[in-house]
Amino acid sequence: MNRQGLFTSDQDLYTDSRTRGIVTGFAINQTLFYEKFVSSMIKMSQLSVLTGTQGEIRGNCSVRNSGGVLVSSVPGEGKEACTSNYQDMKRKKGVAA
Repeated sequence: MNRQGLFTSDQDLYTDSRTRGIVTGFAINQTLFYEKFVSSMIKMSQLSVLTGTQGEIRGNCSVRNSGGVLVSSVPGEGKEACTSNYQDMKRKKGVAA
């Protein structure tokens, strides 16, 4: 609460009037934070993981990938792999890349 957020996103949550109350509540009551954290982790563990072509690795977590861009999580396969995968998908669909 004294501008010492560990991550930029932590500080942003405090700065935003829509989430400041939550941050303040967790800062004042650590037990509440841990209770909510445990509940959230349990909920996340119950989600079905999408694999293969069912899911996607997002280049930007808050936005769906557009145009069939596949983001690689394999080390050494950076932007070039994304561009190549995108062009391959467009060719398969018969669209000019």
